[in-house]
Amino acid sequence: MTPSMSAVGRMTVLTLLLLGAGAAGAQGLGPPPTLPPPPAPETTAPTPAAPAEEATGAVDGDPATDQPEPAEPVEVPTVELTEEEALLAKEGFSDKWRIFTQATQGLLVWDLFDGRLTIRSQARVKVDGTLGWSDETYESFYGEVDQEVRFRELSLWAQGTVDHRLRYSISFDFGADTGLGDAFVEGRDRGLEVFGYRVGQFRVGLFQEPFSFERTMSSHYTGLLERALPVWTFSPGYNLGYMLHDTAFNHRMQWAVGFFSFGQTTEANSSNSVLSLTTRVSGLPIVNQDESRLLHVGASFSTRDPKNGTVHYRSRPEARFVDFLIDTGEIEAGKIQLLGVEAVAVMGPIHVQSEAILSQLEQTDYGDLDLWGYYVQAGWFITGEHHSYDRELGVFSRMVPKTDATRPIAGLFTKRPGGALELVGRVSKVDLDDGGLRGGVMKNLSVGLNWYLSPTSIVKLNFIRSDVEDRGRANIVLLRYQFRPLPVPGWR
Repeated sequence: MTPSMSAVGRMTVLTLLLLGAGAAGAQGLGPPPTLPPPPAPETTAPTPAAPAEEATGAVDGDPATDQPEPAEPVEVPTVELTEEEALLAKEGFSDKWRIFTQATQGLLVWDLFDGRLTIRSQARVKVDGTLGWSDETYESFYGEVDQEVRFRELSLWAQGTVDHRLRYSISFDFGADTGLGDAFVEGRDRGLEVFGYRVGQFRVGLFQEPFSFERTMSSHYTGLLERALPVWTFSPGYNLGYMLHDTAFNHRMQWAVGFFSFGQTTEANSSNSVLSLTTRVSGLPIVNQDESRLLHVGASFSTRDPKNGTVHYRSRPEARFVDFLIDTGEIEAGKIQLLGVEAVAVMGPIHVQSEAILSQLEQTDYGDLDLWGYYVQAGWFITGEHHSYDRELGVFSRMVPKTDATRPIAGLFTKRPGGALELVGRVSKVDLDDGGLRGGVMKNLSVGLNWYLSPTSIVKLNFIRSDVEDRGRANIVLLRYQFRPLPVPGWR
């Protein structure tokens, strides 16, 4: 079936709204158009008044002849602008916006008790529109694809330092996966020392387990709207625990190991483990000075004891507001082992990344099970930029375009709009069938176009062709505007 006209209309309106919002998120919006002066009021020559008796036939005392006296004009006092206000009044909208953001930044930055407690607050936003259509086989299993315009993320963050020696991070998401995100503290400088020997950075609290390249990376920096099928299905999310992590060999190697327990209960966390040991190691065997050319390789491992002896895997088609298409249901299992491998290459504006994840379930009703998935993703920055690489975490970080999109809407039709353009494609698969278990097999083919309006704002457009084995196909269009402010000084 094809999407309805009302759904297409909603997506069109969302596109215009998101581009307008992108204009506010980009720097330098330019001055507003100058309006013409109002026309002068028309005047007519006065005509002599006729005598009252001739004009109206009225007599003395007739109300028609008793006209009120005209009111005296009242002078309205004017307030002269100061020199600073007069200069500000002449500024364009972009300059006014810059002054406004500088003024409000003081509300986000707090240094208390002579700097012994610092607070850096911010908000992050993602707004998604979803449109889709499917074949009859798909609709017989799942019904029609939902048409949605919703907040994917609306999170508030606070980060800072305590006593100059510790740093903390806490966040809460009011979006689709409502709940607490980061809530941890760790050493700021030297880290954990044992007998005078520095072991590494020590972190304790609720945070992301160190597993998978794409899961460790912020969701704001992924090439497509959502993480790939195997990462979505198998990798653990935010859980309570403690972790050691550090770099080695001049920041060309990253490692992390931690013990974890319960955590998030949203679908962003596929884990329900009572006790887990999780580790990830990655490195850069090849890298040039400006990191425009590099080769990254890594591996992750986690051993987990499932809560109540059960595990449950399920997955959406890389679209948060489309139903789950494959699902194992509750499986009794005595042990879970996760193994992931990853490889990433950056060759200037071209980048390629791939991961494979295997989940081994022991002592199930179906015997020992091997459930797995993989993805291969490639991208090209049409405007010549390349991905930035975070040597502390071993993942991609914020991409800064060569130029900001100063007039996003008008620039589409008059000149190069500015910002950075990235074309991305991905093939992914997850297989939840093994032995007597029939959870389903799903394959996705996705293409996306990303417009980086500025270092803080991105507009993303994705098309997904999702094929569920023996259950039909669906075509999904996703549109997103996302905003993540620049980091406030004082966190690291």
